[in-house]
Amino acid sequence: MTNPRRRLAAVLLLAASAALLRAAEPPALHVPGAADRTVTPASLLGRGRMDVRIETGEGDAVVYHGLPLLEVIENAGVETRSMAGQRKTAPAIVVVTSRDGYTVAFSMGELLMHRSDPRVFLVAESAAGPLPENEGPVRLMVLGDRARSAYGLRIVELRYVAQNPGVGAKR
Repeated sequence: MTNPRRRLAAVLLLAASAALLRAAEPPALHVPGAADRTVTPASLLGRGRMDVRIETGEGDAVVYHGLPLLEVIENAGVETRSMAGQRKTAPAIVVVTSRDGYTVAFSMGELLMHRSDPRVFLVAESAAGPLPENEGPVRLMVLGDRARSAYGLRIVELRYVAQNPGVGAKR
């Protein structure tokens, strides 16, 4: 026979886990010097949204909808189009962490290099509809790099690992 206390504890733990998954909040976007923003599914599905086609091993494809990660960061006020903006963000990385603690990183240079042909996206739905609770409400899709395609995002954070001398100063 099973111990009634253990069984009750297991049921409570399972219920708490399910509640956490159901109540999954969209990830926060942290940019130094700015207030944190919430990356809502609606913000990824509005104007400019893109289709992200992911090939499966069986020759099929799944289509997701969202925005390039670089565009989300720029929409938060990070300047990357000018030489001064590029010099400032040259030593920056983007760290993305899931609810389960899985963490991946990208250099800003990596994201900028693919501006015209993005490879890294934040998505909020597939062609079939909203993401399943265990994957969403927002997930990261990296074309050609499944290991860095994380789901159930908790935070997207821009970090400066150094500061370039003379950035912002007139020459």
